[in-house]
Amino acid sequence: MDFKRKGKLLWLEHLLYSVKHRGFTNTCSIGIKEWQKERELGIKTFGAHAPAELSIEADSKLGGHLYQPSSSVIFERAMNALPFNFGDKVFLDIGSGKGRALVLAAEVGYKKVIGVEYATELNDMAHVNIEKVRDRFPNTEFVLEEGDALAFDIALEVDVIYLFNPFDEEALTGLMKKVKPTFERAKPIYLVYVHPVHCNVIEGQLGNPMEVVKNWKGIPDVAVFGNTKQ
Repeated sequence: MDFKRKGKLLWLEHLLYSVKHRGFTNTCSIGIKEWQKERELGIKTFGAHAPAELSIEADSKLGGHLYQPSSSVIFERAMNALPFNFGDKVFLDIGSGKGRALVLAAEVGYKKVIGVEYATELNDMAHVNIEKVRDRFPNTEFVLEEGDALAFDIALEVDVIYLFNPFDEEALTGLMKKVKPTFERAKPIYLVYVHPVHCNVIEGQLGNPMEVVKNWKGIPDVAVFGNTKQ
């Protein structure tokens, strides 16, 4: 599937892609749960936007994939693969879009969530969505950064780096040059790669994932990497 292409029927293309990889029943079930989660949280993150349709001033624009919100169902599975509670942890979403993963991270209890997004329109929507839920999650600090992920310095405080298939192989390779040094620190850190179509790029830098979460058809939904064997 072309993760960069723009067009009026992207939603249909992605629906068919999901049916192929997850089956019709599971696709419908996940879709209903996502709609329910949006209503429950009062946010608006649906949509598919190609990079060419957005206002982006970043070196990684050409390597960017189209925007889609993270699935709350798959997000939950990904978080269940991490070996700790979240109350004292910091979550970094690279390619944070309209902010759904940040809100989901707040919902599971992270003390701080950071989003990095290079598209102005998407980051503006993320600000709107965060304001809608800020009072609901008073124990979570929200930080939104607009800019190029390839130029973003990953702070020592970050415990989890979250990627929802944001880049092609070339741009992801550039990102991993920023990520790898964080995995050489003494502090435990984890990378959660959702829809891991370029998992080979990360494996080349960080080694094999500590866990792979697969759907019922045996197709990987999530790959989790860590710098510790805990």
